[in-house]
Amino acid sequence: MTISNGARAALLALALVTNRGGVAHAADEPAPAIAQGSGDGAPGSRPWQVAAGVRAALFRGRGYDPFSTNDAFTQFSATATWAVATGRALATAVGVGWESGSADAQARGADTNLSLTRLALVLEERFAPRPWAFAFARVSPGWLRGTASLDDPAVAAPLRTTFSTFSFDASAGAAARLNPRASRVGFWLVGDAGYGWAPDQHLALAPALSAADHDKAGATTLADLAPRGVFLRFAVALAF
Repeated sequence: MTISNGARAALLALALVTNRGGVAHAADEPAPAIAQGSGDGAPGSRPWQVAAGVRAALFRGRGYDPFSTNDAFTQFSATATWAVATGRALATAVGVGWESGSADAQARGADTNLSLTRLALVLEERFAPRPWAFAFARVSPGWLRGTASLDDPAVAAPLRTTFSTFSFDASAGAAARLNPRASRVGFWLVGDAGYGWAPDQHLALAPALSAADHDKAGATTLADLAPRGVFLRFAVALAF
């Protein structure tokens, strides 16, 4: 059976349309979240992320008892990170973190206060199975500075001491996007859990007196403080 020139042209046009349609269909399939560079808010597509929230830790040990009626220690937590995609669903982020908080209590009728501030480097690996969610693992070496004080009515000036030490955090968590992917800025809810470590600190509180009067009052020694333990952290983040 012979095929006319018109039929041949029609078959050729049909084949071209079918082939182009298949290519367009494949291109329309969404790529995994981190691989997309169009800015859908997933880690790697929006490189900058700024987060603010609350960190709650448990400090177990006699050294913390004078400063709290329970083992909880709460801090304000803030981080800023920059991420780069390392695979279709993977990204690596680096940045800085800052946390600060205090606890108050009474010890033998005296008001006590413990303040801790931590500045740290943030190293994070992210995995995004979907454009609206990702999981991550984070390590964070940093520097911890603390101030402990005791206001004893029997002493002319409050007793006080400060310390600085290396610290290290490790945690794992997840994040979920709260607004549409088409938005230029992504709003994310982020949560993680882990363990924060710092060495024991010897607390010898001395009155804040002038140099001439410093020898008129002795130091009060408390049990060593162990500023380490498990923690939970929740934050709201902006990705852009």
